[in-house]
Amino acid sequence: MRDVREVGISFKNIFREIILKKYKKKWSNKQREIQLEKRGRYVEFNLLYDRGTKFGLQTNGNVEAILMSLPPVAKWK
Repeated sequence: MRDVREVGISFKNIFREIILKKYKKKWSNKQREIQLEKRGRYVEFNLLYDRGTKFGLQTNGNVEAILMSLPPVAKWK
């Protein structure tokens, strides 16, 4: 059990370092466009190919809950 705890603590410390190092970093317009296109691919995959998402939508699942996992902004070319 102690090993699992140590892994968790290490992960928390490393993740904190990464965030503190990068959270003020500025994005260029080109980087933002690339991010939005990647988000668009993610949305496309989820809606067209992901069996869980397709099954949920086809069986009248909770559409709001299903779509909440998608990014708020995306772009397609």
